[in-house]
Amino acid sequence: MNDDFTQLIQSSTQRGQATGSAPDLRAARRLLLISTVLTLALWFVPYANVLLYPLRLFVTFIHESGHALAALITGGQVASVTIHPDGSGVTWTSNSPVWGWLVMSGGYLGTALFGAILLVIGRLQGWRNGGRVTLYTIAGALLTITALWGWHSLFTLVTGLILAALLWALARYTSPQGAQFVASFLAVQCSLNALSDLRLLVYQTANHVGDNDAVFMSQAYALPPTFWALLWAGIALVLLFVSLRGYWRTSARRG
Repeated sequence: MNDDFTQLIQSSTQRGQATGSAPDLRAARRLLLISTVLTLALWFVPYANVLLYPLRLFVTFIHESGHALAALITGGQVASVTIHPDGSGVTWTSNSPVWGWLVMSGGYLGTALFGAILLVIGRLQGWRNGGRVTLYTIAGALLTITALWGWHSLFTLVTGLILAALLWALARYTSPQGAQFVASFLAVQCSLNALSDLRLLVYQTANHVGDNDAVFMSQAYALPPTFWALLWAGIALVLLFVSLRGYWRTSARRG
C-alpha cells in the first residue's frame, strides 16, 4: 500500500510538472476512496478499534474543541478540555443561556463542519502547499488547545502533544500531494466518525441511555433528546454530502 501510494504521488507530481497545470488528483481521489472503504470495513472487524484508536482520540479532540470554540465565539469562557482514555471527552464552559444551544451543538456539528471545511480546502488545488499548511494549522490548534485547557489532565496533555507532533511531522516530511491526501483523509474520517457517533446518540436517546449533549439540549430547550440527535445527524449528512460531492467533482474535472 505504501509503495503504491508513493508511485501514485510521484506520477502525479511528474505530470503536474510536465504540463504546468494543477497536480493530477485522480490518484489522491482513488486512495481517499480506498482508505474510506477500508476504515468502514474495519468498523466490523473485531479489535480493529485498536488500530483506529489514535483517530478516535483525534476526533474526540475535534468534538470537544467544537464546544470550546462555540463558547468563545459567543462570549463565554472555557475552563477545561478533557480527553479520556476510552475516547470520550468533556468540556467545561461558562456562557450565556441565550447561546447555550450553540455551545451544546458545537461538538457533533463542529466535527462534521471541520471535515467539510477540510474537503473544501482540498478543492483549492492552485494552492500547492495547501495540504501542508492545513496540517500545520491543525497541529498548531491542537497544541494551543492542549496548552490552554488540557494541561490539568496528564492523558489529555500527552495525547494532545503526540497528535500535534504527528501532524507536524506529516506536514514536514511528506510531499505536497501526500500532505493533501492526509488532510483529505482526516476530513472524511472526521465526517464518518461524526455520523457514527450521531447514530449512537440517536440510539442512546431513543432508549434513554445515559447523559449526553442531546439530553442537555432537551433539558434546556424542551423537545425530546431524540429530536436534537436526529436534527444534528441530518445537518451532518448534508454537510458530508455537499462537501464530498464538491471535492469529488472538482478532483474528477482537474484530474
